[in-house]
Amino acid sequence: MSGDLIKTVQKLIDSGKGDSKRLHEIFNILKQGTPLYLSDYKYLQSLTSEIEKQKQKIEVNEKERRSKSKKQKKSETNKKTEKFQPKGDSALKILKNRLATGEISIEEFKTLKKVLKDDQ
Repeated sequence: MSGDLIKTVQKLIDSGKGDSKRLHEIFNILKQGTPLYLSDYKYLQSLTSEIEKQKQKIEVNEKERRSKSKKQKKSETNKKTEKFQPKGDSALKILKNRLATGEISIEEFKTLKKVLKDDQ
Protein backbone atom coordinates (compact mmCIF):
# COMPACT_ATOMS: atom_id res chain seq x y z
CA MET A 1 0.00 0.00 0.00
CA SER A 2 2.62 2.56 1.06
CA GLY A 3 4.83 1.50 -1.86
CA ASP A 4 2.05 2.40 -4.30
CA LEU A 5 1.45 5.64 -2.44
CA ILE A 6 5.14 6.51 -2.63
CA LYS A 7 5.08 5.91 -6.39
CA THR A 8 1.96 8.07 -6.72
CA VAL A 9 3.57 10.92 -4.76
CA GLN A 10 6.71 10.61 -6.88
CA LYS A 11 4.64 10.85 -10.07
CA LEU A 12 2.86 13.93 -8.72
CA ILE A 13 6.19 15.55 -7.90
CA ASP A 14 7.57 14.69 -11.34
CA SER A 15 4.49 16.03 -13.09
CA GLY A 16 4.61 19.35 -11.24
CA LYS A 17 1.05 18.95 -9.95
CA GLY A 18 0.20 20.24 -6.51
CA ASP A 19 2.35 21.90 -3.87
CA SER A 20 5.89 20.63 -4.42
CA LYS A 21 7.03 21.32 -0.84
CA ARG A 22 4.02 19.52 0.67
CA LEU A 23 4.45 16.58 -1.69
CA HIS A 24 8.14 16.26 -0.75
CA GLU A 25 7.19 16.25 2.95
CA ILE A 26 4.56 13.58 2.32
CA PHE A 27 7.11 11.58 0.32
CA ASN A 28 9.62 11.70 3.19
CA ILE A 29 6.96 10.72 5.74
CA LEU A 30 6.02 7.70 3.62
CA LYS A 31 9.68 6.73 3.15
CA GLN A 32 10.11 6.70 6.93
CA GLY A 33 7.10 4.43 7.28
CA THR A 34 5.19 6.98 9.35
CA PRO A 35 1.41 7.03 8.85
CA LEU A 36 0.01 9.99 6.93
CA TYR A 37 -2.30 12.55 8.42
CA LEU A 38 -5.82 12.22 7.07
CA SER A 39 -5.57 15.71 5.56
CA ASP A 40 -2.44 14.72 3.60
CA TYR A 41 -4.11 11.53 2.39
CA LYS A 42 -7.18 13.48 1.23
CA TYR A 43 -4.87 15.99 -0.45
CA LEU A 44 -3.26 13.16 -2.43
CA GLN A 45 -6.67 11.77 -3.33
CA SER A 46 -7.84 15.14 -4.61
CA LEU A 47 -4.73 15.54 -6.77
CA THR A 48 -4.99 12.05 -8.23
CA SER A 49 -8.73 12.38 -8.89
CA GLU A 50 -8.06 15.72 -10.62
CA ILE A 51 -5.47 14.05 -12.83
CA GLU A 52 -7.90 11.21 -13.63
CA LYS A 53 -10.57 13.72 -14.60
CA GLN A 54 -8.10 15.46 -16.91
CA LYS A 55 -7.17 12.12 -18.49
CA GLN A 56 -10.86 11.32 -19.03
CA LYS A 57 -11.45 14.72 -20.64
CA ILE A 58 -8.50 14.13 -22.96
CA GLU A 59 -9.85 10.68 -23.89
CA VAL A 60 -13.33 12.10 -24.55
CA ASN A 61 -11.88 14.90 -26.67
CA GLU A 62 -9.79 12.40 -28.60
CA LYS A 63 -12.84 10.21 -29.24
CA GLU A 64 -14.83 13.23 -30.41
CA ARG A 65 -11.96 14.27 -32.69
CA ARG A 66 -11.80 10.78 -34.19
CA SER A 67 -15.57 10.72 -34.65
CA LYS A 68 -15.52 14.10 -36.40
CA SER A 69 -12.66 12.93 -38.58
CA LYS A 70 -14.60 9.81 -39.59
CA LYS A 71 -17.72 11.87 -40.33
CA GLN A 72 -15.66 14.30 -42.40
CA LYS A 73 -14.13 11.45 -44.39
CA LYS A 74 -17.59 9.97 -45.01
CA SER A 75 -18.84 13.38 -46.11
CA GLU A 76 -15.91 13.78 -48.50
CA THR A 77 -16.57 10.29 -49.89
CA ASN A 78 -20.24 11.12 -50.37
CA LYS A 79 -19.34 14.35 -52.17
CA LYS A 80 -17.01 12.46 -54.48
CA THR A 81 -19.64 9.87 -55.34
CA GLU A 82 -22.26 12.58 -55.85
CA LYS A 83 -20.20 13.86 -58.77
CA PHE A 84 -20.65 10.54 -60.54
CA GLN A 85 -24.22 9.85 -59.54
CA PRO A 86 -27.14 11.82 -60.89
CA LYS A 87 -29.17 13.71 -58.32
CA GLY A 88 -32.85 13.11 -57.84
CA ASP A 89 -35.05 10.08 -58.30
CA SER A 90 -36.46 10.97 -61.67
CA ALA A 91 -35.71 8.49 -64.43
CA LEU A 92 -35.90 11.32 -66.95
CA LYS A 93 -33.25 13.23 -65.05
CA ILE A 94 -31.04 10.15 -65.10
CA LEU A 95 -31.52 9.89 -68.86
CA LYS A 96 -30.64 13.55 -69.31
CA ASN A 97 -27.46 13.09 -67.28
CA ARG A 98 -26.50 10.01 -69.30
CA LEU A 99 -27.05 11.97 -72.50
CA ALA A 100 -24.97 14.86 -71.16
CA THR A 101 -22.09 12.58 -70.24
CA GLY A 102 -22.18 10.85 -73.60
CA GLU A 103 -23.27 7.47 -72.32
CA ILE A 104 -26.22 7.40 -74.74
CA SER A 105 -26.90 9.00 -78.08
CA ILE A 106 -29.73 11.43 -78.84
CA GLU A 107 -31.65 8.67 -80.63
CA GLU A 108 -31.34 6.36 -77.62
CA PHE A 109 -32.41 9.23 -75.38
CA LYS A 110 -35.53 9.89 -77.43
CA THR A 111 -36.43 6.20 -77.53
CA LEU A 112 -35.95 5.72 -73.78
CA LYS A 113 -37.80 8.93 -73.02
CA LYS A 114 -40.76 7.70 -75.08
CA VAL A 115 -40.69 4.36 -73.21
CA LEU A 116 -40.70 6.15 -69.88
CA LYS A 117 -43.65 8.33 -70.84
CA ASP A 118 -45.58 5.29 -72.11
CA ASP A 119 -45.03 3.48 -68.80
CA GLN A 120 -46.53 6.32 -66.79
